[in-house]
Amino acid sequence: MGRYERLSGTQVLAWAALGMGAGLAAGFALGNWTGGVNRARVRGAAQRLREGSPLHLTPAASVQAAEAAIRAEPRLAGLSIEVLSFSRGVVELRGWVPTRVARAVAGRAALAPRGIDSVINSILVHGEDDRAMQKAPRATDQSA
Repeated sequence: MGRYERLSGTQVLAWAALGMGAGLAAGFALGNWTGGVNRARVRGAAQRLREGSPLHLTPAASVQAAEAAIRAEPRLAGLSIEVLSFSRGVVELRGWVPTRVARAVAGRAALAPRGIDSVINSILVHGEDDRAMQKAPRATDQSA
């Protein structure tokens, strides 16, 4: 197309439709690649932008932040809670605690630092979770 040629109305409409179609196709592809958009994800992204926090901590930094938060909680003093890295911004808690309250407090404490998005709370409660293990049937050898 020359420098001074003008597009007809049909050509403008055709180019606009092509651009809109390409944009829609790119939007659908990007949406499938990044996952669904829901209210919780949008709210979390907006909060991270307002706070100016990094999107996710590195796995090692996530573990350090969660461990520090658990150590700082006086109700968890003396309890052995292990913090493992699951992925960026996600940690897993393991160990045994005396009550459900201690389990919940540990989960909330580990989730408190900025940059930790999720906590997998695998902490077990003495007197509740160990009873189920005692009642498990024992395997016997049935070979002939």
